[in-house]
Amino acid sequence: MIKAIEGVITKKDPAFVILKTVSGVSYGIFISLFCSAKLQSGSKVELNITQIIREDANLFYGFLDLSEQKMFKMLIKLSGIGASTAMAICSSLNPNSFTNAILNGDLDTLKKVPGIGLKTARRIIAELSDAKLINEENISAHKNEAIMALEALGFKKDKIYKVLAGIDAESMETGEIIKQALKKLG
Repeated sequence: MIKAIEGVITKKDPAFVILKTVSGVSYGIFISLFCSAKLQSGSKVELNITQIIREDANLFYGFLDLSEQKMFKMLIKLSGIGASTAMAICSSLNPNSFTNAILNGDLDTLKKVPGIGLKTARRIIAELSDAKLINEENISAHKNEAIMALEALGFKKDKIYKVLAGIDAESMETGEIIKQALKKLG
């Protein structure tokens, strides 16, 4: 399994790049529009790779942002969501917007993605709304402490995540996060 590819971008389209490695091998890699905006043709880059092997193809999907890659991997595991639809979601919504849409049950945000209708948006929210997508490594220490404290008070984890998604907790201390969350939970 290939985890990352480092090389020079020899060709760049909006959703596809060709990376030439030091050994001379060139790889075609699908990327999101957010990733594409950060890349320049001729520059050296290392992309984290999700490899999908099918009967008729060996496909590479590249990501600069690990949270975007995690979102892509989570989406392709859902029934009815293929790699191209998952990449369309990654190109339309950043990981934070996607997480907030799932936690808040925001169908309209998901329906803005090309190829996602009401039925698919409902299915995505239903399958992911149990807070699986919260990446606890990306949560600040203060926010993590607040989550544990609120759980100890008897609140359900999914409700805590929904409330914390609406609070700008990155600049707050643990006590302030808990106070803000309690106002919304109460």
